[in-house]
Amino acid sequence: MDFSELTDELQHLTQTEFLYVGGAILALTFLLILLVRRQPKNVVAYSTENGRVMVSRHAIIDLVQTSCGQLENVSKTLVKIKGKGQTTNLEVRIVLLSGGRLREIEQTLQSHLREALTENLGIESLGYINIVATGFKSGRIDSNDRSKSNPLFAGMNEAYDDVEGLDSDSGIDDQSKSSS
Repeated sequence: MDFSELTDELQHLTQTEFLYVGGAILALTFLLILLVRRQPKNVVAYSTENGRVMVSRHAIIDLVQTSCGQLENVSKTLVKIKGKGQTTNLEVRIVLLSGGRLREIEQTLQSHLREALTENLGIESLGYINIVATGFKSGRIDSNDRSKSNPLFAGMNEAYDDVEGLDSDSGIDDQSKSSS
């Protein structure tokens, strides 16, 4: 089968009936993906013989954002809740501020969230809590402080002062030449 025979065979697929069926299949596939990936509105905290106790998704997000807000080096929290069977899994996306150490923040945040979600909201089947650093915001850099605190910049102020001194000497020479 050469290229011309292949194009002749594929030409039949451009009929309107085939296009409508293909479009419908794509639309159904897209809807199924959306339904599978959506986050639950409520999470089962625990069950009793009288029924289930549910916690709203908003309550969990509010608790996580409040907890992250208490940490001074964390900004912009985004929470994704995933239910797998009876287990509730969380993905917490954060932006670190200057001076924030991810390892320390991760340990503090995971232990605090696990305790708060089980004690305050009563969620018994809590799975993983993934912490994802999505960005880093550095603080302002002060050029005068760099040479004092960082050995890489040591001596730069003195060198800068020497260059300024040379520039001011050349300015005097330029002025004396122009006045002559």
